[in-house]
Amino acid sequence: MNKQKTRGIDWTQYSFNPISGCLHACPYCYMQRMEKRFPGIMKPTFHPERLSQAKALKKPSLLFTGSSGDMWGEFIPSDWIYSVLNVCLLTQRHTYQFLTKNPKRYAEFTPLENCWYGTTDDGTKRTKNNIRDLVSAVSVPRKFVSFEPLLNAIEPDLTGIQWVIIGADSNRGAKRPPKSWADTIIKLARKRDVPVFVKDNYNYPTRIKEMPTRDSGTGLVVKPCSQAL
Repeated sequence: MNKQKTRGIDWTQYSFNPISGCLHACPYCYMQRMEKRFPGIMKPTFHPERLSQAKALKKPSLLFTGSSGDMWGEFIPSDWIYSVLNVCLLTQRHTYQFLTKNPKRYAEFTPLENCWYGTTDDGTKRTKNNIRDLVSAVSVPRKFVSFEPLLNAIEPDLTGIQWVIIGADSNRGAKRPPKSWADTIIKLARKRDVPVFVKDNYNYPTRIKEMPTRDSGTGLVVKPCSQAL
C-alpha cells in the first residue's frame, strides 16, 4: 500500500493493490510503459498477503483499490474479487475506490456502502458505453467517471453519476487536450451538482479539486467541496 502525495494520485490517499495486472492493452496506460522495464508486470496476479494492509491501517482513509491493473476485468477470477470485497466489508472505516474499463462486471457482486464504483471514459470507441454500463450495474449512489486521459471532445450523459475526474494523457510527448473539452464536461456536471476534480496534468487554468465529503458510516456522501480530503 502506497500513501499518495501531491505528485501522486491526488484524488485518493492510498493505492491498494491486492490484485494487479491488466489485459486491456490500452496504448496510453502507464503500466504498459512499466512492462518494458519489468516484464510480466501486466500479468493478472493475486497478492493475498496484501489484504492485511487495509486491516492494519487504523485511520479511516480513501483507498484506490486496483490502481496497478483492472481488478474487474473478465480475466480476473471471481474468487480474487470476493477476497478483496470481504476485506472492504470488514473495514467499514475505509472508503474504497474502484476504477474499471469493464463496469458491467460490478453487477455480479453486491454493492457495498463504503465503496465507490468508477469507470473510465476516454472519449474513444473503446469506452463509449462505459457510463451507461456503470449506471446499469451499480445500484448505490456512489458512482464516478474518470475522463482520463481525455482524448476527444465529448458530451457525456452524467445521469446517475455522483463524481467526475478529468485528466490528460501523461505520456511524454502526448498532445495536451484543449480547455474547451474540460469546459463541456464541467458544465454538464454543474447542471447536476456533481463534484468535479481536474487533475494537474490537464493544465486547466482554474484549480478545481472537488470531492464528495466524508460521512461517518457511509464512506463518501455526494456534496461538493472546494478542497480534496
